[in-house]
Amino acid sequence: MQKLCVFPNDPIIAYYKKGEIKTRYYNPTNFFDEVHIISLIEKDINESKVQNLSGNAKLKIHSVGKINIKNCYKHTKRIIELIRSINPAVIRAYNPLVEGWLAASSAKELKIPFFLSLHTQYDQKRKIAKKNNLKKFLVLKYTEKFIEPFVLNTANHITIVHKIIEPYVLKHGGKKPEVLYNKIDYERFSNGIPIKSLPQPLIISVGNLIKEKNHQCLIEAMMNVNAHLLIIGNGKLYQSLQNLILHNKLEEKIVIIKSVPNNEIQNFYKSAQVFALAYDPELEGLPIPVMEAMATGLSVVIPYPKIKYSDGLEDEVIFSKRDPISFAQNITKVLNDTKLQAKLSLEAQKKAKDFDNIVIEKHEAQIYSKLVEKL
Repeated sequence: MQKLCVFPNDPIIAYYKKGEIKTRYYNPTNFFDEVHIISLIEKDINESKVQNLSGNAKLKIHSVGKINIKNCYKHTKRIIELIRSINPAVIRAYNPLVEGWLAASSAKELKIPFFLSLHTQYDQKRKIAKKNNLKKFLVLKYTEKFIEPFVLNTANHITIVHKIIEPYVLKHGGKKPEVLYNKIDYERFSNGIPIKSLPQPLIISVGNLIKEKNHQCLIEAMMNVNAHLLIIGNGKLYQSLQNLILHNKLEEKIVIIKSVPNNEIQNFYKSAQVFALAYDPELEGLPIPVMEAMATGLSVVIPYPKIKYSDGLEDEVIFSKRDPISFAQNITKVLNDTKLQAKLSLEAQKKAKDFDNIVIEKHEAQIYSKLVEKL
C-alpha cells in the first residue's frame, strides 16, 4: 500500500474557504492509496468535505497544533514519530520554511524520499520584506541561515513552478530543480461561456489584492484606455484600490469583485478581450490566472520577464514595462488589432495545453514513481 505524507503551505480549511479544492491535487493519477496531510493548526476541516484532494485514496488530516518558527524545533521529534507511525513512501512539502523543516527532518531521520515543490522566489521575498516589513524580513533572514539550506539540501527532488526560482535553489545548495508548472483544467477554461451582462470591450485581471500584483498600475493605466476593467480578487489593498478608482473618477470603467465561484470563473475570462496583470516578474514567472487566461484564448499583457526566465512565452503574450503608460499602450494596441488578438489567442491556447491537468499529473506521478523505486 502506497502512502503519501503532505505538509501543505496552509491549513486545508484555508483552501476550502477560498474555493481552491482541486481534484487529485495531492494524488496525481491516483498514484497513492492513502494521503496523510500534516496540518499546523489545532483543528482542520473534516476530510469528507475535501476528499477530492486525494482522488480515490483514503484521506487523513492530522491536526498537530500551531507550529511556527519559534517552536518548530521543540515539536520536531513529535512530528517525526507521527510520520513514523504513518510510514509513507514519500514526504512532500511546498515551502522551505517551517513545513519544509518538519518534512525534511522526518525524511532524513526515517530515510524516506523527500519531494520539495517551490512556488515563490524566497530571496526576492526577502528583498520586498526588507523594504516593507522589518519583522518579516528578520524572520526570513533567520530561515535563510538556519532553515532553508537544510530543507533544500535534504530534498531528493525539487520542482519549481517558475524558472525564476531556480537561482534561489542553486544559491542555497539545492539540487538543480525541475520546472513543473501549476496545472489547470484546459477543457473547462477553453469552453467558457461569455456573460452577456458584462460591459464591452473588457479587460480582466485576476489575483490577490496585494502590492506584488500591482493592480494600482492597471487602474492608473485605465485613465488612457477606452475600455472597461474587471478585477477579480481580494486582499489587504481592497479599500485603497477602491479609493484610487474613486480618486481618478474611474468608477464607471473599473469594478472589483472580491470573488466568484471557482466553477464559473472561466465564463468571466471568456467575456473579455484582454487579460492583464502587472505582477512582480522577479517573484513569479507564470501565475495561475495567466495560464487560465491563455487556456481561455485571451490576449495576455504581462510584465517583461527577467532575462532567460520567460518560461517560453515570447510568441504567446505581449510583454510590457511594469508602469501605467506602457500597460495602457499595449492594452490599447491589442484592443485595436483583431488580427493580433486572433494570433495571440491561437498561440496562447496551444501553449496552455502544456499546463493541462492530465499532462502535469502524469509528469508528477512519474516523479513519485522514481522516488518510490529508490526505496
